[in-house]
Amino acid sequence: MRYTGGMAKLSEGDAVVIVARDSSASDVKSGLYYGHYGNLTGTILKIYGEEASVLVDREVLPVDIEKRHADNEKAMRQRWLDGLSEEARNRLTATEKAFRLNYAILISLSDLEKGKKRDDATPVKRPSEADLADAEAKFLAERTSAKN
Repeated sequence: MRYTGGMAKLSEGDAVVIVARDSSASDVKSGLYYGHYGNLTGTILKIYGEEASVLVDREVLPVDIEKRHADNEKAMRQRWLDGLSEEARNRLTATEKAFRLNYAILISLSDLEKGKKRDDATPVKRPSEADLADAEAKFLAERTSAKN
């Protein structure tokens, strides 16, 4: 399906960027936009009239949301494995045992812009807490030495 409203023509499978804007009262009521959606990237899975489901690139999720998603994924995986017989668990491949949950959202097409396809060979690397702490320590050390 193709969406032709607005400026860009969007189709299923297109890479998109979610527009950053303030949430309105109608957004809260519809549940189609939240402030943390702004600037997320992903791929349109399906278009439903004026709305689309978007598979969000996990690498761009805010740290707290990605952590909660990873925790839920781990709990669901364990619950699923616990529900299998020993024989069934033993037949699973490592890939099957380590399945990943998608992070998909439903959003208004008017809040989407065409994005660039991500080269999966060079994934986006979000800095870890240790990276951020190191960068902060380096910055503070430089700032302290500059004052002296």
